[in-house]
Amino acid sequence: MSERFSIRQIRRKAMALAVFGVLVSGVLVAVVTAVAIYQSARDGLERSTMMGIQAQAVALDNLVQRYEGIARQVTSRTEIRSRLADYVAGTLSFQELVEFTEPRLGDALGSSRALVGLSRLGPFGEVIVDAGETAEVSDVSALDGMTGVESRLVPFDGRIVWRATAPILDKDGRRLGTDVLFFEVDSLVELLSDTRGQDVLSRGYLLDFRERRLVRVNETGDGLVMGEAERTIASDLAQIDPDRAGVVWPEHEGQSQVLFYAPVGGGRCLLLIEAPFWSFYQPVVERLSLPLLLVLLLLPLVAFLSGRALRPVLKRLSSQAEALERSAGELRLAASVFDGTGEAIMITSPHHRILRVNPAFSRITGFAADEVLGRPLSELFQLDDRQAAQLESVCRQLGQEHVWQGEMVYRNKRGELLTALQTISEVVDEHGKVDYFIHIFNDITATKAAEQRIRYQAHHDPLTDLPNRASLRYRIDQAVARADSEDSALAVLFLDLDHFKEVNDRKGHAVGDHLLRDVAGRLAGLLRHEDTVGRLGGDEFLILLEGLPASRFAGQVAEKVIEALTRPFVLDGEVVEIGASIGIAVYPDHAPDADALINHADAAMYDAKASGRNTYRYFDERPAAVPT
Repeated sequence: MSERFSIRQIRRKAMALAVFGVLVSGVLVAVVTAVAIYQSARDGLERSTMMGIQAQAVALDNLVQRYEGIARQVTSRTEIRSRLADYVAGTLSFQELVEFTEPRLGDALGSSRALVGLSRLGPFGEVIVDAGETAEVSDVSALDGMTGVESRLVPFDGRIVWRATAPILDKDGRRLGTDVLFFEVDSLVELLSDTRGQDVLSRGYLLDFRERRLVRVNETGDGLVMGEAERTIASDLAQIDPDRAGVVWPEHEGQSQVLFYAPVGGGRCLLLIEAPFWSFYQPVVERLSLPLLLVLLLLPLVAFLSGRALRPVLKRLSSQAEALERSAGELRLAASVFDGTGEAIMITSPHHRILRVNPAFSRITGFAADEVLGRPLSELFQLDDRQAAQLESVCRQLGQEHVWQGEMVYRNKRGELLTALQTISEVVDEHGKVDYFIHIFNDITATKAAEQRIRYQAHHDPLTDLPNRASLRYRIDQAVARADSEDSALAVLFLDLDHFKEVNDRKGHAVGDHLLRDVAGRLAGLLRHEDTVGRLGGDEFLILLEGLPASRFAGQVAEKVIEALTRPFVLDGEVVEIGASIGIAVYPDHAPDADALINHADAAMYDAKASGRNTYRYFDERPAAVPT
């Protein structure tokens, strides 16, 4: 009787231990798998968010550079410095200076739609001319220490505008005067509105880091409001590094926001996105909810079935059958997590042959499971030599670190490129030999395409789709480096349309924009594939000619450009005629770098205008004439 009772007790303990072991094993498998999937999904969400805010910061930086570039363009005219120097020396009266300045500031005001006002100040802060909507500069003493363009958001007449302050310096660096330009911020409103992304609870801000002033879109979404950062941002601003992009996580009690930031304007400002922590990570939690719920529902069932299966096993004292039943329960649990996750999972052999895939793999790539099993990874995804070499490099790295995460480019079943954010883990046996690789990845093709689109828009003029000022300057720098290495010459042609303002004023901005697009089309059709044409702004274009055997060939191109642009344009059924004045600067004869080439070509263009328009001039050391 006692032996039977003892056997019964042993069986009950064995049954309880077996059930407990199944539960523990199931929970461990679920936890390990869920942690890997959660980490991959979270990293992907954070990476895509950070790439998005960095791309928007680049676009905002280019907007600031465009405004500051307009300011530099207004103050860089040689005749302006000459007249101000005469005024400072006492050889030109204040009234004569005003009469000279007023019509030129009026022309400059029409060069950009965003420019709403322009003030020119004298060497002592006195107002020479106000054009458009302007405001008084309160701290005139701060102008003396300026050596370059400074810009910031300021309150103005019940709204926020962008103010760019540019000193006018003589050859010795002494300040002769100051131009203060005021810009509308519609583009900035649009950029800050776009930072909300798909989370309606997130907010976008622009932070003046030094003065702790914060700008955000107002409630109606058509303007900006300014306030103190500490009163608006819930996150700890002391954790922000203004020199690089990053994230501030909630650390203290009462903080429930996550803050992403990226520097703008060399760290002068920061682009911020603040979102509720749980709202931001809700998609990750939702992605895990179904597999975890399925695991929780299956665990009691697995335990019950294991108990029922182990009872006859214990009666027969068959340890082998007991082990098989326990393994079957664990495999069913692992399979439920494997099949239920939204992440694509692929298991490959050490030689990269596919052993198993989950349903999410088929949904993302378009390949059914029976189409891929046993096939080499390189053959299935049509990897080229570079991609195959990258995969081999990843495998070598896995031999040292046992896990790798990054981006891989595949082709789906339709032959389309697919960019995957992928984690590859190495599984080894008890001897350290690789048994297989586990690949977990997400399709981030749409996110990458959006990033490339934003990057393209940041470097091209939105009206003509030509390279903008920042892109042109970069291309000229590259061309100068190539010219040095190849011992060749290049030329920069600064082109200003004659009579464009009359057409724009008479026919309206819509027709003027149409004319600018037609001009861009004609210019692009004239040039070689190795040459570049771009728009600086307003009615000014710039042409880069590379590989010139002699500088006279630049003049031949200028003649073709003038001939093409003096042909009539048909706009809204009406024939319109314009002209072009072109200034030419040649490297290395006229200037050593991109900025000097552009400035000298600009000066030569004014010589061409002074010579009667519809002509071109090469740069020389004489002061450029200003057209009447």
